[in-house]
Amino acid sequence: MSDSNPADPTTDPQGDPAAAATDPSDKPLGENGEKALKAERDARAAAEKQAAALQKQLDDIAAANLSDLEKAQKAAADAQALADKATSEALRYRIAAEKGITDNVDLILTGSDEETMRKQADLWASRSTEQPPGPRPDLSQGAKGDPSDSGTPEQDFANFLGAQLA
Repeated sequence: MSDSNPADPTTDPQGDPAAAATDPSDKPLGENGEKALKAERDARAAAEKQAAALQKQLDDIAAANLSDLEKAQKAAADAQALADKATSEALRYRIAAEKGITDNVDLILTGSDEETMRKQADLWASRSTEQPPGPRPDLSQGAKGDPSDSGTPEQDFANFLGAQLA
């Protein structure tokens, strides 16, 4: 069997496909067929170019919509964060008011949830009722009288005169 196929238009009788493509006498389409083929190829190239341009427009529109969606998502996330912060701050001040904490609320109640803030407030309230460290009052100094003796200034004067005359 021979390697060349005489019915194959891409090969010449010697089996060289390059020679068949360049041989001017072997044009099965003719002049009008080649013009139609060229016109079809040009139309296809133009259609592919137009399709690529339209696809780019669709991609740009999708990117713009995605950008708007991302902006909306960011705005929603920012609003949620602000609402969470306001809720936490209101809870912090409510617990501080319940426990009687008036100074440095932000330093004392640092928890992120209600349970933690309540534990911190309870701990602070128990420590604030204890006597602060430092010098204690010396009870051996000062007046030693019976507080029930003294009442009004008139009574104090009468007591003084009675002690002097006696």
